[in-house]
Amino acid sequence: MQSYGITPTPGGPADPALALALEELARIGFTILPDALPPASVAAMAAALDRVLADQSARFGGEAALAAIGDAGQARALPEEDDIFLDILRAPALTAVVEAVLGPAALVMQQNGIVMPPGGAGHHQQAWHRDLPYQAWVSTKPIALGALAVLDDFDVTSGSTLFLPGSHRHETFPSPAFAERWAVPAHAPAGAILVFDAMCFHRGGVNRGTRPRRAINTLHGIPLLAQQVAFRDRPGLDPALRRRLGLDYQPAATADEWRARRAARLARSRP
Repeated sequence: MQSYGITPTPGGPADPALALALEELARIGFTILPDALPPASVAAMAAALDRVLADQSARFGGEAALAAIGDAGQARALPEEDDIFLDILRAPALTAVVEAVLGPAALVMQQNGIVMPPGGAGHHQQAWHRDLPYQAWVSTKPIALGALAVLDDFDVTSGSTLFLPGSHRHETFPSPAFAERWAVPAHAPAGAILVFDAMCFHRGGVNRGTRPRRAINTLHGIPLLAQQVAFRDRPGLDPALRRRLGLDYQPAATADEWRARRAARLARSRP
């Protein structure tokens, strides 16, 4: 590529795909990681999400009860329901992006399933929003990243998520005319993960197909932020996954418990 009068940028990661993903995140606020999840995992997650949504809806009193609080078509705290959803956190491409942007101490703030109904029906997520809502400010560096694991193709018919490129760099939402002109659909096949700066304005596309469109959004953040749900511990989690789920950062109930945890952590770190 020929150019002139441009100051060279510092060298980035050796992996060209990772370097491009990080540049897209910085400049436009979102990027697509293709083939991030194998087909078998996608199929298993789709089936599990259908079951979890039905179970959670029944526990709360039905779909109408969820709709009354603006939460229809959403399944929450998925790792608490089925370990299959932990596979998203193990995806190498996603881990590389999250740790390059937020650092190795990044936590899962929430992991929710989103099911867009077919036939052009409405859904709460079709409204413009940030994944850190009610925040009219920006930071010099990202403090949270969303990661939409695509379980059904995002396309013109199913209604891809729309983004306002570069909006993570502006404090307030633009005019309706600007949003209408510059909204960009992020088309992606099943198995891809769509990663975005949590401060980038976006909305779910309307699904005009005949089948629901399913995705799983995992919000990662720096430890400064609070998790939506405290995830439970379970046997067999490796240290990196324990840290990612926030199990190493949950507040102690008492000063005595805090000191006991600190003593155990220091003991493990000694040679």
